[in-house]
Amino acid sequence: MNSTLSSEDLDNDIRIQQVQQSAPDAVQFYIKEENFNNDPYEMIQQQVMTFQPIKNKDDTRCEQASKDGGKKFEDKKQIKCMRSVGTYVIQQIGRKILSGDMNLTKISFPIKAMIAKSALEKNLQSTIFFPLYINRAVQTVDYMEQLKLVITATIATFHINLSFHKPLNPILGETVEGFLSDGTQLYAEQISHHPPISQFYGVGRDNSYKYFGNYWYEASAGINSITLKNKGKRTIVFNGGQRIDYNFAYELYSGTIMGSMKVETLGVSTYQTNKGLTATLKFGKVKRKATDYFEGSINMGPQELCKIFGTYMGYIEFDGIRYWDHRYMYPHQVTIKPPFLLSDAQLRGDYTNLAALDIDKAQIEKENLENLQRHDAKLRTKFKEIRRKKEEKKKTT
Repeated sequence: MNSTLSSEDLDNDIRIQQVQQSAPDAVQFYIKEENFNNDPYEMIQQQVMTFQPIKNKDDTRCEQASKDGGKKFEDKKQIKCMRSVGTYVIQQIGRKILSGDMNLTKISFPIKAMIAKSALEKNLQSTIFFPLYINRAVQTVDYMEQLKLVITATIATFHINLSFHKPLNPILGETVEGFLSDGTQLYAEQISHHPPISQFYGVGRDNSYKYFGNYWYEASAGINSITLKNKGKRTIVFNGGQRIDYNFAYELYSGTIMGSMKVETLGVSTYQTNKGLTATLKFGKVKRKATDYFEGSINMGPQELCKIFGTYMGYIEFDGIRYWDHRYMYPHQVTIKPPFLLSDAQLRGDYTNLAALDIDKAQIEKENLENLQRHDAKLRTKFKEIRRKKEEKKKTT
């Protein structure tokens, strides 16, 4: 990386200082991103054509890796803010119960611990390694090689996308559009309120591949942790005919009240192709290794074809051949397009006020949107009941 500061870096630092001065009790809403790659298409194609597995075989993990596993979170200012929010939420629940109001769904998560991004934008971040690995997959007719590259493009994002920074929950019908510098077009929409489901769709340059699926989150809280399960699915279809369906492992956020804060990906992730190939990755179960290590295999029926090993905080290898290493492969920037539809997340009042550092107004706008969404949900429920009664009446006549 270049050690000199660019004008963009200086602007970022000024922006961060503004946040700290204007909102000293709030999370640093403007999150300085990783060193994202924004190379033009021609340069990306050259990188794709010359891609070679990495020769280094040392057991490396990035600096954000927690000693025991996962990604650590050490910003004392932000930890203090987020823990104060947890205390606030518990107090609000207690007050409601004492007052006899058992409707806890009206408790609003304080916006001061959130970032000025919609969860839809965060969902599109799953493609940040597509320009290298998926474009490489497009150029091969080897189905197992395509599967390896899809797995790599997925795992390589974890050390970046795992975060305690909470985005804004999308409103039903909310949309976002974006693109990658290789020409990939990306779209996302919130299609369900309860359960909250976000749909996404991506298409590669010249329709070389299609990527689609949904995020469907369920959260449960422990004494000092939060478990986030994603019941959604992802699919990628290549023009050569291979379709790969895969799911999500789950995330464990620990240290929410006390102790060290970290986030881990745990459980099992499976990949299924229409060509008979399958892959299974098990996270957090590698003997004598931190919990971010994983192992698995690619199979054709009962026959094992390839072993998979690595850590999402550092590297991934297939039969000892390294396809990704955090020191050499950089993510690509997902650029969010300016609003085109009135449903665009960037037009939300809480989003715009949060980005402008007006926290009080952002909180008011957030609560207004939540109340409107609850009202709309009641209307939908009422309409469904009216329709059900009409259908029953038709059956009896």
